[in-house]
Amino acid sequence: MTTRDDRYSSKKENGISDLENFLYDHIYKSGQSSMSLVNSRRQRASKKTILLIDDDADMREIGRKIIISAGYEFISASDGVEGLDFILKYKPDLILLDFMMPGMNGAEIFQRLVTSQRFKHLADTPVIMLTAKSEYEIDRSALFEMGLSAFLIKPFGHRELINVIDNVFILNQVRQKNKELEQKIRRTEYKYQDLIENANDLIFTLNLKGDFMFINRRLSTLTGFTREDWMARGFFDLVAPEDRVEARNNFNKTLKGKARIFEMRMICQNGVPLYLSMNINPIFEKGEVVGVVGIARDITRRKKLEQEIIELKNFNESIIQSIGAGLITLDLERKITSFNSGAEEVLGWKAEEVVGRYLDEILPEEESRKLLPDIISPDQSLLNREMEISAKDKRTVFIGFTITPRIDNHNLKVGTIISFRDISQIKQMQAEVFRMDRLASLGVLASGIAHEVRNPLAGIKTIAQTLEEEFEESDVRHEYLSRIIRQVNRLDELLRTLFSYARPREPIRKKHQLEEIIEEVFILMEDRFKKRNIEFKKQLAPNLPSIYVDFHQIQQVFINLFLNGLEAMPDGGKMELHADITQTVIHTLDRRKKRFPVNNKESKYVAVKISDTGMGIKPEDLNSVFDPFFTTKPQGAGLGLSIVYRIIEEHEGDIRVESNIGQGTTFTVLLPMEE
Repeated sequence: MTTRDDRYSSKKENGISDLENFLYDHIYKSGQSSMSLVNSRRQRASKKTILLIDDDADMREIGRKIIISAGYEFISASDGVEGLDFILKYKPDLILLDFMMPGMNGAEIFQRLVTSQRFKHLADTPVIMLTAKSEYEIDRSALFEMGLSAFLIKPFGHRELINVIDNVFILNQVRQKNKELEQKIRRTEYKYQDLIENANDLIFTLNLKGDFMFINRRLSTLTGFTREDWMARGFFDLVAPEDRVEARNNFNKTLKGKARIFEMRMICQNGVPLYLSMNINPIFEKGEVVGVVGIARDITRRKKLEQEIIELKNFNESIIQSIGAGLITLDLERKITSFNSGAEEVLGWKAEEVVGRYLDEILPEEESRKLLPDIISPDQSLLNREMEISAKDKRTVFIGFTITPRIDNHNLKVGTIISFRDISQIKQMQAEVFRMDRLASLGVLASGIAHEVRNPLAGIKTIAQTLEEEFEESDVRHEYLSRIIRQVNRLDELLRTLFSYARPREPIRKKHQLEEIIEEVFILMEDRFKKRNIEFKKQLAPNLPSIYVDFHQIQQVFINLFLNGLEAMPDGGKMELHADITQTVIHTLDRRKKRFPVNNKESKYVAVKISDTGMGIKPEDLNSVFDPFFTTKPQGAGLGLSIVYRIIEEHEGDIRVESNIGQGTTFTVLLPMEE
């Protein structure tokens, strides 16, 4: 069998340059080739067979599992005799040979393989020697001179074993290719030089100082510099200044015998940076590092694509964070994987507080299961629903949400996407539309009542008044008729109130002074205050601005509020009126009696507070006091405060109520200062 040194000598005899000899020798000793750098992943045209010769049954079983899992065919022998027979019988593509075995040891088996005529046709089969002995106990150089492919020290990991096997196969392919090339271009001195010069990668060698000893033609293509300009010059002068420290650190580690793979930028003649993936390996002579060989690939396009991907990711992330809707993604275990700013705003949680936690940890269990049921029908890929949900500060928010499965590139479900939006204002508007529909219906009903009820009432009243004149005042029937007339008047007043609520006229708004309105109302109510023994106080802020209102409608508001206070204090008490300027956001009630802002803009208003020391309002009734026909009085119609609410709403103001049983009630009216 031809040994490595024979082949090496053959190259010298055929005029191969020292550089070529170095490259071949380096590839042989390091167990790597330029082909392995280009094609770093194992690619096999067909399954190869590996024979393991080892007397240790456990080692054979472990080897079988490792080699089969890597995609190779596996056979094994327990001693040298059986192993040599199997070599002839199965003609394996690679042999793993244990050095220490009873009878015929690994070295003897290998020697027979390379010297015996029986195995001449298998002499090129790569052999990897396995041993637990140290490098000082075995003469490795003699084995390598006979053609040993690799030497592996026990114990070793399965990845290490497979990597060595893969590299040996690659080396064997390179050797076979080299033989073919030698036969085709034996007459030319530059057979290997052409391959290097025409490679798509930059190939070079450096001495211990980091100066170029050889550069292929790729340098000119990549950088625009001629290689003659850089021969015997420093490699680091070509490296971009910001990458020189890392490049030199990797170079120094290579001089210590360690191969390095790293990325760096190289300076080009046109000033445009060139990104290279660099693989440098030590050059050994007689066991000492005498230089470095490097292979570099242009990865500028890949870097640009990576940057574009990063920019696209950041762009998508910015869109997700900027959308008004809340967006939560969960994995299959209901664990939160992302939480955008919209979700933070609606629910009050910060992303860093909830990412990595389970959905059930931030929501009550009932809400969590309603938002995302445990079992969803396979046909139900998209869910659109509405619900109330609890925020971090315990407030409830009405949301509309969509549940969408998160699918990966293999069309498998890997999680869930929850998209939701705060629809509280939408619900409020729906409630307003509903209320307006009811008012429209009430207006139609009121018109019918006017036609069907008021005319008969007028007839009843006329007849009763006529009969009343025919009886003496002392006649008991005269009193009966008086009562009939009073009840008719009461019904007529009730109808007038109903018309005022159901079909109010549009306010005629102008600039008015609040004090003038209050003064006229007080004149009308003064006698009633005195009869009920009620002390009235008013306090208006100095230089109070004008309010933009309908004088008579706002007058009606204060009359109703004063009357409401009077009826709450049948045994007397105190009523106070305070007015000042305030800046706030107007709120309104939805159908669930919850307050929501009409808009998020603060405006200035004149705030009028009317307080009494009456009996107060029950807490359960506070949300209903402005509802039509709601009353706690035996003879009340339940429309007074409803009319007040309608008038204030038409003025784009607000009215609020606070009360405590036995302590009194305070109504706060916000009146606009401008159109």
